[in-house]
Amino acid sequence: FSLIDAVMWRMLPVKDPAGLWVIDPGLTFQQYRTLRDSNTVANLAAYSTVRLNVSVDGSAEPTADGQLVSGNYFSLLGVNPAAGRSISVEDDRIPNGHPVAMISHGYWKRRFGQTPSVLGKAISISGVPFTIIGITPPEFFGVEVGMAPDVFVPVMMQPTAMPAFENLLDSPIIYRTWLTTVGRLRPGVQAPQAASALEALWRTELPEGSPKIPGAATQRLIMKPASSGLSSLRSQFSQPLFVLMAVVVVVLLIACANTANLLLARAAARRQEFAMRLALGAGRWRLTRQLLVESVVLAALGGVCGILLARWAIRLLVIYMSSGRSPIALDLNPNLRILGFTAAVSIATGILFGLAPATRATRVDLWPALKNLGSLPSRGRGLGPGKVLAVFQVALSLVLLIGAGLFARSLQKLNGENFGTSRESVLIVRVEPKGSDQRNIPGTTARLDRVYRELLERVEEVPGVRKASMSQATPTSPNPGAAGQVRLPSGQNVRIPLVMLYANYFATIGVPMAAGREFDAGDLAEHSPAVCIVNEAFARQMFPGENPIGKTCITTRRPSARDTAGPRYPTPPEPYQIVGVVKDSRYGHPRGEVQPVIYMTFLQTGTGRGQMVLHVRVAGDPNLVLRRIREEVLRVDPTLPAFEVHTLAQEMDAALIQERLIALLSSLFGGLSLLLASVGLYGLLAFGVAQRTGELGIRMALGAGRGEVVWMILREALLLVLAGVVLGVPVALAVARVAGSRISGLLFGLNATDPLTIVTAALSLILVAMFAAYLPARRASRVDPMAALRNE
Repeated sequence: FSLIDAVMWRMLPVKDPAGLWVIDPGLTFQQYRTLRDSNTVANLAAYSTVRLNVSVDGSAEPTADGQLVSGNYFSLLGVNPAAGRSISVEDDRIPNGHPVAMISHGYWKRRFGQTPSVLGKAISISGVPFTIIGITPPEFFGVEVGMAPDVFVPVMMQPTAMPAFENLLDSPIIYRTWLTTVGRLRPGVQAPQAASALEALWRTELPEGSPKIPGAATQRLIMKPASSGLSSLRSQFSQPLFVLMAVVVVVLLIACANTANLLLARAAARRQEFAMRLALGAGRWRLTRQLLVESVVLAALGGVCGILLARWAIRLLVIYMSSGRSPIALDLNPNLRILGFTAAVSIATGILFGLAPATRATRVDLWPALKNLGSLPSRGRGLGPGKVLAVFQVALSLVLLIGAGLFARSLQKLNGENFGTSRESVLIVRVEPKGSDQRNIPGTTARLDRVYRELLERVEEVPGVRKASMSQATPTSPNPGAAGQVRLPSGQNVRIPLVMLYANYFATIGVPMAAGREFDAGDLAEHSPAVCIVNEAFARQMFPGENPIGKTCITTRRPSARDTAGPRYPTPPEPYQIVGVVKDSRYGHPRGEVQPVIYMTFLQTGTGRGQMVLHVRVAGDPNLVLRRIREEVLRVDPTLPAFEVHTLAQEMDAALIQERLIALLSSLFGGLSLLLASVGLYGLLAFGVAQRTGELGIRMALGAGRGEVVWMILREALLLVLAGVVLGVPVALAVARVAGSRISGLLFGLNATDPLTIVTAALSLILVAMFAAYLPARRASRVDPMAALRNE
């Protein structure tokens, strides 16, 4: 619940969060400036989340999460700095005029050891010194929940802080909507009124570029409440978190049933005490109240312990969710909602597991109880409250075990699917040279091509490196390339992703060739034909039953830039000859369908290089050559940042973080429920054996063997477990039917009624439960008949 609260509901730690709004869609700087300066309905501020190349005392981090913020960003939010001052309007008036920065409290602690002398110190951002003017408060992580920007700089410093990009402040490209705008309504203005006024101003900036944007004519500007911030975590983790919340509720019910059984046993042991109280005039309601108070106190103590354990456990959970590459920052401190929820659950569970034992305890037959005749021989048959609760525990435990089995098997299938690549021993390094996004500037493409080719040559010479290549995407990228119109020999035009890459790409990431060859240096020759490689899905769809090698397809996608100083650039629509077919691989997520893809080489196209991903296959442990690769990157260009350095295996694991999270937690809770059900069954049988000592003694005195006694107890346990299984399987199927759409979205390769999972879960439960039952059964077989009869 704490995690759901932090991700979904918690208010931002800003002044008057209920009055905060966000504008959708994003805006260009010109649009933001028009709305900010010309409107009379709202005060607006803007920010953009970016990656920054930051160096402190000459030591560079691989990357730093940053935000470009308008000068009134902190004042509009009402966030005061923990030290120093905030970025002001004066800092944000002149382009590239004020190289100042605020750092987060976490960054100050991590990189500067919380030294007070950090104010006034300079850090280098993309090779330019920025003066630290302030530190944000520790509870402030920005407007986007889950993100924790390290460095804040003025929006007007964008060209300096992000030299890889063009000057976005003056960019005429209307679709570069890079700013998120937040605001507060002026007094007396309602949100619909403000949205209409802002939309009228917004549309004045659209005509130039709107034809390039699909749906621009019908797009509306809307204002959304932002009191709880913005977050991609909500779409990514909301479904798993609510499913796990339901799992936790089931575990809580099992724990309540277990505790109720213990209280029933305790009440049976206090029969004489209760009989004495009733005989002395105490009313049944008074005794019931006393026992309920005891139950609620017990539940309250459990709630306090739960809060203490939850603070530790939830931090581990957030670390796991962060996947090691993109740390998630959440405010996990208990608030009134969490404390109130804990108190309500504690009281409710105290009443829930205490009411039945309390009511039963006060229904005492006074005369036998006062004479302590409660241990007279009993056959122990019939479904008393304890046995009903045991069946209930087994049934709920089976439901959780089935769910855990489904999620675990689904994850196993996803891991088996992978992406069609070899994940081991491959490093992923994102590189972003200066000007790499300025694709329309003459000479940029040729310069970047030289940088990337030199980098590949240097990296391939590093000891331990087997292959190296580059592309614009990784196997986990949801969009492997820009879609292009491809004209087939039949004259049909189809939209196909066009993936741009350098030579040796497939050998580097481990995707085998199904036929033909990979790109090589010969494709750079002046008069070599334009060639491409396709995947098997393309071959099946476009050339069914034929050999695609040697066939041609014509792409009508025009490269974004052509530079006569660079490699040979064919002019579309030139035919591209298919020279190779590669095995299918998935992009984005293993759940995704394999789509037809055309691969083209940068050796033959003038497409702007942009930011690239360096793929390196190494012999042995990738971490051993990582330092050398970083050194080679800096030798090519000392200002060249290497972002997100990790292994391909880590990237693929991160793509499955949602599935791993729910499989891990459902398995943990399923195991916990199995343990609780087994302990409950053990306790019930152990108490029954103790109560039936006299009966067991008589049976053994009359000739019953130890094996017969053991089987008698095990048979009783088996009947209870089978009753729970018979009840639990229909409940699990009903849950699958009711919540089918929600659960099915989390499964892969099987449905929620998978027979193998259900049978495996039921057999596992029966085996564990029978082991738990064997212990009291063995104890029963060791009863001394003479001692038992003397006690009677």
